Amino acid sequence: MRISCASLFLWDFSVKDIVKILSRAGIENMEFWAETPEFWRHRHEPEAAYKLKDTISVFSDQCTVHAPVMDLNASSFNEHVCNATIIETKWAIDLTVKLDASILTIHPGKRTVNRAPTPEDWDRFLNYLTVCIDHASEMDVTLALENLTPSVRSMCYDPVQMGNVLAKFPDLMMTLDIPHALQIDVDNAMKFIDDLGERIVNIHVGGIHNGVPHYPGYLDQNPMTSDVLSRLRLNGYDNDLTIEIDDKLIDGYQSESDKISILENERTYLIQAFSSV
Repeated sequence: MRISCASLFLWDFSVKDIVKILSRAGIENMEFWAETPEFWRHRHEPEAAYKLKDTISVFSDQCTVHAPVMDLNASSFNEHVCNATIIETKWAIDLTVKLDASILTIHPGKRTVNRAPTPEDWDRFLNYLTVCIDHASEMDVTLALENLTPSVRSMCYDPVQMGNVLAKFPDLMMTLDIPHALQIDVDNAMKFIDDLGERIVNIHVGGIHNGVPHYPGYLDQNPMTSDVLSRLRLNGYDNDLTIEIDDKLIDGYQSESDKISILENERTYLIQAFSSV
């Protein structure tokens, strides 16, 4: 097991500073969000991906990548948004190869309006998966579908929906977002592990504050998070525990040293929680 961190937490920093902060905090790996601003602005420049690879090479193991998701939706009622989502995911697959990364996390679709997804919404999402998984297989990249925050318009936020989709696509894996799963209850999170544990290749972890996910776990101290992490260990999980913190949920300005301290505390908390009986 390795402690990783999503670059999302360090959104306002340069890639070099992100790597420096993670290293100083003792973080062993990184989930690189493709939309990290400094990289995103220059992503189409010929050497951008190779400069990024050089910068993150301080991590001895393969990093993971998070596909673009902002303004995108694989199930959008607008066909141009659907097509853009496919284009951006295929681009992210190619980026994953250039970074010699191991896993690319992708998001499920959602209905455009705040109503339950229709069969047509599901068809658009399944088409997205078919196209992107084919490209990922050609490029030898593992795609991992993340469970998102439960809502009326969401897809794959519970183990049944996720299991049905994974059954259709044997090459598709899963990123388990623990805070998202716990927004329903601990049984929901445990069922992901019990039913789909063999498909889980990445973990997003953090706390929940006033019902909102991605608060520091060491501040939340939710015993359900510890229970889920312990179940993962007993189930044989040995990949990344990826810290995913929304810095906007933390009161006050956070300096570089503040970020390092937060990550150090979160790392200690996760190691202890993962090892608990």
